[in-house]
This record gives sequence, structure tokens and C-alpha cells, in this order.
Amino acid sequence: MLGDKTGLVKAPGVAISIQSVITAPPFVKIAIAQINPLVGDVPGNCEKALSFIESAKRNQADWILFPELSLVGYPPRDLLDYPRLLQENQTALEKIQKASLGTGVIVGGLKKNPSPAGKKFFNSAFVFVNGALLFSYDKRLLPSYDVFEDERYFERGNHFGLFESNSHRFGIAICEDIWNRKGFIERAYESDPVSEFKGKNLNALFVLSASPFDLKKRDLRQKLLSEISTELKTTVVYCNQVSGNDELIFDGGSLVVNEKGQTGLELPLFEEACMIYENHQPACVKSQTMTESECLFKALSFGIKDYVRKSHQKKICLGLSGGIDSSVVAALAVEALGKENVLGVSLPSRFTSQASREDAQKLAENLGIRFQEIAIEPMFQSFEKTLAPLNPSGLTLENIQPRIRMTVLMAVANQEGSLLLNTSNKSEIATGYSTLYGDSAGALSPLGDLLKHQVGELAKAINRHREVVPRRVIERPPTAELRPDQKDEDSLPPYSVLDPLVDASLTESLGRYELGKKGFSESAVELYSRLHLISEYKRRQMPPILRVSTKAFGMGRRIPLAARNYSDK
Repeated sequence: MLGDKTGLVKAPGVAISIQSVITAPPFVKIAIAQINPLVGDVPGNCEKALSFIESAKRNQADWILFPELSLVGYPPRDLLDYPRLLQENQTALEKIQKASLGTGVIVGGLKKNPSPAGKKFFNSAFVFVNGALLFSYDKRLLPSYDVFEDERYFERGNHFGLFESNSHRFGIAICEDIWNRKGFIERAYESDPVSEFKGKNLNALFVLSASPFDLKKRDLRQKLLSEISTELKTTVVYCNQVSGNDELIFDGGSLVVNEKGQTGLELPLFEEACMIYENHQPACVKSQTMTESECLFKALSFGIKDYVRKSHQKKICLGLSGGIDSSVVAALAVEALGKENVLGVSLPSRFTSQASREDAQKLAENLGIRFQEIAIEPMFQSFEKTLAPLNPSGLTLENIQPRIRMTVLMAVANQEGSLLLNTSNKSEIATGYSTLYGDSAGALSPLGDLLKHQVGELAKAINRHREVVPRRVIERPPTAELRPDQKDEDSLPPYSVLDPLVDASLTESLGRYELGKKGFSESAVELYSRLHLISEYKRRQMPPILRVSTKAFGMGRRIPLAARNYSDK
């Protein structure tokens, strides 16, 4: 029998918001399945979910909980324009329904909006029990800020996420639904779905989530879930997506928090996993303690791995300058893909020091990666000769060098059938301290959301057990080596000053005047503001930047190019 709106089997007499007809399992054992979906691969994601369901059933789980939009992958963006996606979503839901015989399954997917008005879809959670649809819930709070675009694609849900069975009462929420709380969101929504569960005597609140990683998110998430569980006096079961989807990294780290606000179970970070929680099992000690640098290393290597794998590639190459940025990217790439899939290329010119050439080769040896040196001096001399009638300035000649290097690197990438990794950091990107179509290019920017000092700390963390990044690389002053005796600080404020400037200007949206009031020197603010202002067009043409902070360049920061720029005020 086909249902009305979903096309799924539905027991007769099912109410829209509260269901008590189908006999569902009590909350005894629940499997939390944080899967790694490929966005748009609904058949593949469905097969993965089915394998997790069968495994959970073998372990006698009463419920299996999946992340938000787990069948489609989050965020699907404009793939939602393709009718075939909805058709595949429908087929997948029917398969999940059949697989729910003998258990309960809560999975995220698309629901077609039956109204001709509004958006085409709901972002929904489907509750299947014993081969039938028990309940469905539509996400009510649709974020439209920073990297989130839910309101562009989805219709807002309007019913209460509560269902009953066997005298057990459960609540359902989807990601943003639980974040509308003081201290956790900058601008409040009009409604708070969580507060509506007060006094409802829930046996558990199930939360399907696709919450992107940033360095502050994990602690904030645990604090939020603890607050909700104690307020509602119930267990909160939270399942988060784990994946790298373009710029966004989803860290997993799914949680079960009991009614006392204590963590009963925590799933691994940055890896696909399924674990079973038994009701009222004792609280666990947080087992995944990491420093900021260790967390960044795991996040970025995971982001690289998923980006390359989901782009149907296996290998990467990158330029090795002998500097700290390219050294760290190379180490991340080896962690992500294995040393056999990484090629480092040194591209020296007349300005490249012997130390840089030695350090690039030493790094490659330490990592065990393939290494090649291709001198660009003959090509550079050819450009000098060709451009001589123009009497090119020093800056023009400096910029030619990274553009030659990029041409060679792209040729290597083509020949190898590999992706080229960008090695720019956030401090450089903020000031435009790179060459357009030169060192700013690439397929992916792993360090584009890390300030220079964070790159340095990451290099030290990489060296914790053995020297991977040569010590000299960490200790010597940064230099682009595009002219004799060049240092970064010839053109930029010292990184000890620049990094806090960049952070304050981006995270707090501060312009020149406000930065001055923060205590930064007038000269540093003036230089930074000018460089930042004139380089917006460069940032627009950067490759995707792996996001690890609350405010990254890229999809979450949209500054017009032809406009008055408030960072200059």
C-alpha cells in the first residue's frame, strides 16, 4: 500500500505528529550509525545504511539512528534541482523501510512538499518500525548564515517532533532545531523546538545532525547536549555525519548524554563508526583528548582524504619550497593518502637558497615520498628576455616565478593523473600575499583556514615523535625567495601581530577604526587594511579551503568585489 505524501507503507490511522498504532521497540539498545555519505550518491549511501542496519540487528539493537540527510549527504546544494535525486531518495526509503523488520530505524532523507507553494522539499527524519512508516518529522529551523543554505532549498517544517509507542514517548530534532538557545546562537529564531518538549516526559530525544567541524564545536556541542538533557530530564541520542564534503569537514563524534548531563557514549572523531548504547549504562570518561594541533592534523588529513577519494582520484602532488607551509601540507597528504600516493616537486630559481633545496629534499626523504627537482631558471630567463621591451618592474618579475612554477606543477599533475594541493595559509590569503594563477592555485587548500602561527604549531606536533619537518624549516624566518634576501616581514606586519589582526577582523567583522581601538598599532592596521582591501578578487579565485574555524574564507564569507568595503573604515 502506498502512502499519500511519501509513497511509503503506512499503518492505518496514523496521526501526523503522535503515533501509537504500530508496536515499536522500547528504548533499550540503540545503535548510533555515524556514516560517511557521498553527496548525491543515494544508492551507495543506502547500501551503506542497509549494511549498518543488518549489523545492528545482529547485535540485537532496538533502534538504529542515522545522521541528517544520511541518504542524500549534506549539503546537497543544487543537486536538489535534479528530479532523479528525489526518485532515488524515494527508492532508498522504501529499501530502508523493508530492512526495518524486527527493529526501529530513524534515517534522514528528502520529503517532497505536496504544496505548490514554497520550496520543493522538506529536510526530514523518517521513523520505520517493523516494515512500516511510524512517523516522519520535518526540520523546523533552517539556517541561512555562514556556510549554511538550508532556507534556500527546504521548506520549514511545522509539526511537533513527538511520537509514542508502548507507553514510551520519544522526541525527534534535526541539527539546527536544538541550537536555538541563549549562548549558542548569535541570532535567535522565533521558536525553540527543544523547549516544546518540556513536561512531555520523554524517554529519549533523538537528534539527527550534519554539524560541520570547527575547533570550538566539539566542546560547545557537548555543553549544549548536556544542557538539553538536564532541562528535559531525558537521554539525548545525537548522531552526527562524519565526512569531508568539499570545504566542509564533519567530525562525527556522535554522543549519548544521560538525563544528568553526563556523557554515556562518544563515537570516534573523523571516522565512520557504529556503536551501541544500552539505556542507563554508566557515564563514560571523555576518551578522545587532543591538543588543538592534534585535532587540526586529524581534521585536515581527513578532509584531504575524503576530497581526493570523493573526486575519484588517488594521488596528489605539490610544490615543495623548503618552507613550513608546503612541509606541513606534504605531511598531511601522507597521513591522508599514504606516502606512495604523494609526489613533492622542488622548483628552484636563482633566488632559491641552498638551505631551501636541501630542506625540501630532506622532508621528502623523511616522509618517504617521491621527489623531483625541476629548475625554473631557464624558463625565467626566457620570460625576462621576452619581456625586456616592457622594462618590467621588480614585482612583475617576482610574480612570473610562481606562475612558471604553477604551470610546471599543473603539467606534472596532468602527467601523473593527480590533484595539486595548494599550500597557502590564512594569513597570506587575508593579505593577498600570493600570486594569482601562481601559488594561489590548486585543487584544494588544506591550510587556507590556518593562521601562520597555527601552521608552526602543527609542524611541531608533526615532529612530536620524530623529526619529519626539518628543524631549520621551523626555525628560520619565512620567505617567498622571489628576490635576493627576501623575508615575508619586508611586505607584511610580523606574524605575531598579523595573525591576531586577521582573526579579529574576520571573526568580529572589524574594520580599520575598530581594530585600532583593539590596541593594534596604527601602522599595522593601516598596512593590513590596505592589503586586505585590494586582494578580495584574489580570494574569490582561491581553490576550496578546508574550514576549521568559525569564520573561514570561502563559501561562508561572501564579500562583493565592486562595492564599498567596510573593512577599510
